[in-house]
Amino acid sequence: MKHGNSLIFKVVLVGILALAMLIPLAMIQGLVSERQANADNTIQTISNEWSRAQTISGPHLVFEYDVIVKDATGKPEVKKVSRKVYPEHLKVDADIATQRLHRSIYDVMVYRSALTLSGDFNIPEELAAQDARIRIEMELSDLRGIEGEAAFILAGEPYRFTDSRDAMLVKGLEDIAERGKAVIIPFSMDLRMKGSTSMSFRPVGGITEVTVRGDCPNPSFTGDFLPAERNVRDDGFTATWSVSQINRGAPEESSFQVELLQDVTQYQQTTRTLKYGILIIVLVFVASLILELSGRRKINIIQYLVIGLSLVLFYALVLSFSEFMAFGCAYALAAIMTTAALLGYFRGILHDRTAWILVALVALAYIVSYVLVQMGTYALLSGTLILFVVLAVVMYFTRNLNKKNDTQTEE
Repeated sequence: MKHGNSLIFKVVLVGILALAMLIPLAMIQGLVSERQANADNTIQTISNEWSRAQTISGPHLVFEYDVIVKDATGKPEVKKVSRKVYPEHLKVDADIATQRLHRSIYDVMVYRSALTLSGDFNIPEELAAQDARIRIEMELSDLRGIEGEAAFILAGEPYRFTDSRDAMLVKGLEDIAERGKAVIIPFSMDLRMKGSTSMSFRPVGGITEVTVRGDCPNPSFTGDFLPAERNVRDDGFTATWSVSQINRGAPEESSFQVELLQDVTQYQQTTRTLKYGILIIVLVFVASLILELSGRRKINIIQYLVIGLSLVLFYALVLSFSEFMAFGCAYALAAIMTTAALLGYFRGILHDRTAWILVALVALAYIVSYVLVQMGTYALLSGTLILFVVLAVVMYFTRNLNKKNDTQTEE
């Protein structure tokens, strides 16, 4: 009976110790979050210096003219009216070439792009009849990204944009429309610009067709409209959108974009790995207890603590190594160092071949954890099945525990 009580006390104590390992695991998770925040700040800084994510809206014509209206007292007054004319057809071809900028230990995905815009404006008769001041506007989210001169051809005539606070402008176009007659005016534009992380488009045309080609192998297509066609390859992608005014609503209220995703960062992968930390610790502790129950050499509770801290330190090693090498190499190096240290420790404690069994279990747990991290979508299903198998093994080795206690009590 005394042996049973001591066994229960040992199991409870080891369980409490396993739960206590959540504290250093949480501390390492906090360290991962801090390093991730530093990386995000660096990415934001570089993006601001290079050029932020770009949103292209336009071009469109703006007609400003005066009309005479009556106020509340019936007295006539002059009121300024502004009306926008959006393209009847708008076609955009964009080629995106990505590159990585390196600062300190961080990499940032940026791009250079070459865009060709073409289409036509349909100026209605009532606007052509007005004595209007006319200008072209085209809005970009970050004008600093423009490289070279933006050449705009309207009705066969070249125009030069001037920048303002929120748009590129061309003024003084009063001669483009013949007074009192509806007219269709073609336009085209070549634009080179820089940006980072994503490129967005507003489908302002009556019919808007956008084709984007890029060398990013893992883009993400988001927004109010998904591509009508897409082709994502290892060496890049091609995506095409076709949006009409019937399904877009107001011209500037909807958008769609292509996001140029970087590979999963080492911080994201370390966070995923940390989720399995407590399971690996519990698994090793349970295996050690089973060895004790089988009559092997006893393991002191302080030794359990050292084993647990060694398993926790593994994740700090992964985090620190992954900032200077590929995550897979960092994981393998940390796993080799941890298992080698535990092998020496287990051999010093157990003095027999069972030390190799525990180390093999640790190595297997690290391999399984890495595979689960790389699986992504199927990680939960696979992890649950593996835990079920582990539980079945534990049930098998502990099935005769009561018989053994009863035998020792009778003696």
